[in-house]
Amino acid sequence: MNDISLFDAIHSQRAVRNFSAEPVTDEAITTIMEAAVRAPSGGNRQRWSFLIIRNREVKRRLGEWYFDAWQEITVDMDFESPAAQPYRPSMLTHGMEDVPVLILACQERASDGNSPSSITSGSSIYPAVQNIMLAASALGLGTVITTLHTKHEQEVKELLSIPDNVDTAALIPLGYPADGRRFSRSRRRPLDEVVFHEKWGKTTKAQ
Repeated sequence: MNDISLFDAIHSQRAVRNFSAEPVTDEAITTIMEAAVRAPSGGNRQRWSFLIIRNREVKRRLGEWYFDAWQEITVDMDFESPAAQPYRPSMLTHGMEDVPVLILACQERASDGNSPSSITSGSSIYPAVQNIMLAASALGLGTVITTLHTKHEQEVKELLSIPDNVDTAALIPLGYPADGRRFSRSRRRPLDEVVFHEKWGKTTKAQ
């Protein structure tokens, strides 16, 4: 395990879409999943489940569905454009079966008729997803949060025997970054562009 602080993990976190063939140990996966289930959830109901996928044929099938959705949204995309960077071809589109581990984060639907709106429906699963990604970073592992597989949600659920009342929320490829890449400080928009005080657009705190 890398001896890095929480803030080191936060400030170096980035999306990784290409991975080396170095195996990920069961011990590492257990450490990551222990972090996942420590996340908060609405009413502490913990309606989450996580599928760890190593089977090559299953990863290949998921990759085919991912590729189908990727082709649809990139058909007219200029991959040389900076905005297209997240959609450029990678192991996710050409070789998902070679990604060491896939983690499928799932959430059981509320049965009391009080399901949240679509914009908040993930509020009880995505803190756990972020914990997965931060714990992976602490171990020197790369991840990226993906959702393109949901175009084929029903096929995915049938393949993996996921119950009808459970939805998939994120597919998280995981492994050591390709080409020996190491994490460095991630590039993000500065605070004064995205943090406002008291009113929208007010970037200075009242004295």
